[in-house]
Amino acid sequence: MKRTGRLSSSLCVILAQSGVEMNNAIPENVQIGDSILYQTLKDEVVLLNISNQQYYGLDDVGARMWKLLLELPDLTAVTHRLTSDYEADPAVVRADLERLVEQLLNAGLLKGA
Repeated sequence: MKRTGRLSSSLCVILAQSGVEMNNAIPENVQIGDSILYQTLKDEVVLLNISNQQYYGLDDVGARMWKLLLELPDLTAVTHRLTSDYEADPAVVRADLERLVEQLLNAGLLKGA
């Protein structure tokens, strides 16, 4: 089943607090961060970092990326799946995925595996 929507413009991380510092080192393998709870609500995901009581939201595309990051072994596999799901350019998909992973890492929601 092919998904609809434009991948790059649909990517959205709604941060509960602005000013998250960005880090350029993106690991190929990630896992859920320590003290993180998440819940899927329709096509979105709400995440809570228990250690700092900050919550975050992912739209439908971000939620799909989150799910695949937790299911698949590495960012390359996630990129391949998203490229197929959205019939999108692999370079665009990888750039969007890395941008989301960087934000999730810096917020403590993901960590390198």
